[in-house]
Amino acid sequence: MHRIDTLGNVEGKFDEGNPATGQRATRISADWMNDVQEALCYLIEQQGITLEKGDETQLRAAVLDLISGVIGAGGGAVPTTRQVNTSGLATGGGDLAANRTINVPKSSSAEITAGSLDTKAITPAGLAAAFAGVAGLNGYVPLPGGWLLQWGYLRGAYSEGSVAVTFPTTFPTACYAAIPVAVNLPANNSYDVWCQGVSKSPTGASFYFNFDGDATNSISGLDYIAIGK
Repeated sequence: MHRIDTLGNVEGKFDEGNPATGQRATRISADWMNDVQEALCYLIEQQGITLEKGDETQLRAAVLDLISGVIGAGGGAVPTTRQVNTSGLATGGGDLAANRTINVPKSSSAEITAGSLDTKAITPAGLAAAFAGVAGLNGYVPLPGGWLLQWGYLRGAYSEGSVAVTFPTTFPTACYAAIPVAVNLPANNSYDVWCQGVSKSPTGASFYFNFDGDATNSISGLDYIAIGK
């Protein structure tokens, strides 16, 4: 197939001609007409239709047959018995006799945090929601596998003795570790008090400020982290 390239064509297109401008009318050539004829005949014959003089319906029939092949009824079609199969996280599919939907289920934020399912996908939005937590001086963040990391602080003028903290949220099962760090806000080298862990529970922890007796019995408070499930 080619665009008309005979005398009088204008960039591969036909022109009626214009004597006023000297533009010739486009001459029709046998090779162009044969190209058009054979292209149309090829389409009809490729669909198994025998050319018949005077039958103006053959081209339409060939096109319809070709289109119907896409849905499994015409020549060259994919058989409707063929299957669209799924694997992994995808579900759905089936034969090609009808439209099929492939589905990949997504995990909820709770399912992501629990970390037990192996049949759902994780999306960026779901991941962000699962591990959003609570930010601030007292806060927490969920971790994969049902773990929970918490932190908090106490501020004031503390001396030797016991202090208690309540966690920002309760550990569902247990607190496995609560680690305190004494805070010396003025950076005073005479503050010689350190902090020790005493006990912990799902709701909070107890610590003890210990003073060695050779310096100032004062400290600014503590920071802590706690981890559990």
